[in-house]
Amino acid sequence: MKKIFAFCFLAWAAAFAGDMTATTSNGSVVILHENGRWEYYQNNSRVRDIRESAIPEDVKTNVSIEYESADKLKKDMRMRMEANDEPEEKIKDSLRTLPAGGIVHFCVAENQVHRGNPRTFTYTIWVGKKQIYQAPVSESEAVPSETADVTYLHSVPLQMKVDGKAIKARIANGFSSIDFDVR
Repeated sequence: MKKIFAFCFLAWAAAFAGDMTATTSNGSVVILHENGRWEYYQNNSRVRDIRESAIPEDVKTNVSIEYESADKLKKDMRMRMEANDEPEEKIKDSLRTLPAGGIVHFCVAENQVHRGNPRTFTYTIWVGKKQIYQAPVSESEAVPSETADVTYLHSVPLQMKVDGKAIKARIANGFSSIDFDVR
């Protein structure tokens, strides 16, 4: 008789089983699914949803780095000036004005720039172990690049020679940051 009652009770419980909520020891509310899986209850103000799908599209920004070496800058400027039949003395004077270490560009797709409600990012660059640059800059100062649909959020001229040293860059917005190895 006990076995029949236990079987009937389990069958009855299974028939009415479904998702149910529970509170964890830290006060978070979770949904317990009948298949044994669980997840945080999303309408709970005490739970921060960090899933990729929970981040609104308009706050996502996919930043990349573009590095133009000093040699590339010199070559490009020389070609442009020679195409305009500039005298060699003027070409040499212009080449002296270029940054000795090249330029680091923080790039983003044009459709990800918030022109109407600009955000401010902090840009940091290290050459070797020495931090050489850090500044907060609004994305309202972003400029289009020569590549279609790509915008330079910020461009940093490296005024010192790099000489094979590692270049690292970081972009941060107060909530998160991303680091890059430049080269």
